Amino acid sequence: MKKSNISKMILSGFLTVCVAAVAGCGSSSETSSQQAPDVSGTSSEVQSIAEVSKEESSDGSVPADSSDEASKSEKSGISVSQDDHGQELITDTEDDPDEESSGNTSSEPESETDRASASDKSENEENDDKDGNIVIMLDPGHDDDESPRNHKKLGVNEQDLNLKIGLACYDRLSEYEGVTPYLTRTDGHCPNADKEFSGVKDCIHKRAHMAEEKDADFFVSLHCDALDEDFGTEANGVAVYITNYPEYSSKCEKLGNIIIDHITEAVDLKSRGVFLNELDEEKGTYKDGTTKDKLYLLSYNVDYGRPALIVEHGFMDNEHDNAILRDDEKLKLIGQADADAIAEYYGLKLK
Repeated sequence: MKKSNISKMILSGFLTVCVAAVAGCGSSSETSSQQAPDVSGTSSEVQSIAEVSKEESSDGSVPADSSDEASKSEKSGISVSQDDHGQELITDTEDDPDEESSGNTSSEPESETDRASASDKSENEENDDKDGNIVIMLDPGHDDDESPRNHKKLGVNEQDLNLKIGLACYDRLSEYEGVTPYLTRTDGHCPNADKEFSGVKDCIHKRAHMAEEKDADFFVSLHCDALDEDFGTEANGVAVYITNYPEYSSKCEKLGNIIIDHITEAVDLKSRGVFLNELDEEKGTYKDGTTKDKLYLLSYNVDYGRPALIVEHGFMDNEHDNAILRDDEKLKLIGQADADAIAEYYGLKLK
């Protein structure tokens, strides 16, 4: 074969190889561009972030964004054959916080802890608010069922008067900040209708126990006095009876005097003063050895560990006091005066 022919054949083959190579390069580039630009670079970059994140997480210094990116790489599992699927996962994760949370295995436990912590904090704050409030148990004395005190000749039933005063006191006290009032009854029924307590003064025991259940700071029992069922009693005015128990007597005396001051300013009732209750040796002693009070409303509450007093809002068998007690507007003023006195004692302010 001639040299010229051999040269032509070699040249032709060389050109063929070059053309094929150029064509092959162009085809690969076009396919890559249509599917995912720079996929190999993205895969390498995300995998690199995952590796760095893994290393940094060991010393606890992973920024939140780096941790998220590491999670995305775990979810996508990027490879050339999974470009579309991997890219979609990354996009969805960025747009959907829930998807990001479910995929971020390194941050989800922290997120759950944060939520639990926030829940605990909220619950504690509610408890703090409740614990921070003064709790007062208001006790409208007597009832229609077990301990009625009806005075037909005087035109009144004491349990009705006490309830009207108690409801007015409750409403007024509810207008103050930092206090939670309760009532032992809101109608004529005995609080011990469920027969939770039986025996000596069972209804009174239930009332004291209600204060215990609410962890009351003070038990204030609201009554009206009388010596006879006929008019003609000279005794009149407001009196407060308190426990002899030394730990509580001074507190009760202070609140009792404030109550009397407010009532005598609100209506035309005179002050009779604050009295220590009679002692009853047959009932035994309190934990400090002090003889127990005769009145069970006081002794039951002291046994439970709280101060208690009884307010006698005038005499039903005194004509002057009776006229005031039969006036619903005056009863409302008396109840409000009780509430304002309690608020003054604790330094409370209106809402």
